[in-house]
Amino acid sequence: MTISQQELLEAYAAGETSPGLSLLCAAHLTLAPAGRGYVSALEELGGALLRDSPIEADETGSSTMSFDELLAEIDAEDAARPDPVATHGAGGALDAGPLPLPVARAVGRSFHSIPWKFRLPSISEHIISDANGEKISLMRARPGGRVPDHTHSGDEATLVLTGAMRDGERMLTSGDIALCGPEHDHHPEIIGDEICYCLIVVSGKLRFNGPIGRALNLFAE
Repeated sequence: MTISQQELLEAYAAGETSPGLSLLCAAHLTLAPAGRGYVSALEELGGALLRDSPIEADETGSSTMSFDELLAEIDAEDAARPDPVATHGAGGALDAGPLPLPVARAVGRSFHSIPWKFRLPSISEHIISDANGEKISLMRARPGGRVPDHTHSGDEATLVLTGAMRDGERMLTSGDIALCGPEHDHHPEIIGDEICYCLIVVSGKLRFNGPIGRALNLFAE
């Protein structure tokens, strides 16, 4: 059974999401700030539970650091970590284009230099990562573009970054998430007159349905 968006954000707040879904949630919260309060509340609840937990001794028998000391150490590490935006490129700044900052950082190059690959008429893709059974990619779809009816052997999470997409009876715009599992057959289409950019995280294989789909599956292997 596919998880709900609420369950996804709860897992993200608890630090239990995969790299791809963590990126998707961070980008979602950038585009849809209304959800930040909910995630912050969950994180504060988790911190309170950790704060109230007893401090255990390490293997040497010495007491481990306090919760406040742990937070101070984490803050110090974050401050010392180079900012990927500030250090990127000769100009020192990352051209994110229409991408939210977490996605631009994951891409790691100027938006205008992304090497898009043709996938279907009006649809191109740039793979950010494909490792450990999880594929993270950007999709660029021009107005009128359609993805043929398909299903998945695993889960698919799509975040609309710009533009608008219709998936069944639901219309998705910037900041909206669509979650699909093996039980879903769908065929998203781009509506409106704006190029639609999406962040897509997939586990498992995508399988096209129908006569045309069987031909497309030869290229999806």
